[in-house]
Amino acid sequence: MKDDDLMAEIREDSLVRYKGTGTTGIVKVLKVEDDGQTWAYLDSTGLYYRLDMLELIEKPPERKELEGMTLEQIQERFKQTQEMMDAAKMQDDNLETGG
Repeated sequence: MKDDDLMAEIREDSLVRYKGTGTTGIVKVLKVEDDGQTWAYLDSTGLYYRLDMLELIEKPPERKELEGMTLEQIQERFKQTQEMMDAAKMQDDNLETGG
């Protein structure tokens, strides 16, 4: 599908999903480069994506992994994730690099 065809479908305020990672967002700006490549700026990431890598969606996907959890459970999961990230960072800090 050509950018012109995609432009006819995807426009500002369209809800889209990036095919590469599944990231969703609302198109805030469409930008056409000198070479004809069209880019869409998504509100959710603050990044531009090539139009041919986006697909229109009806509604955002549901976050099933958090479904049925209380606020306390969500906070605990966040805390555990943060602790794992901190531990990984500490391991990275201890690495020596050769020169």
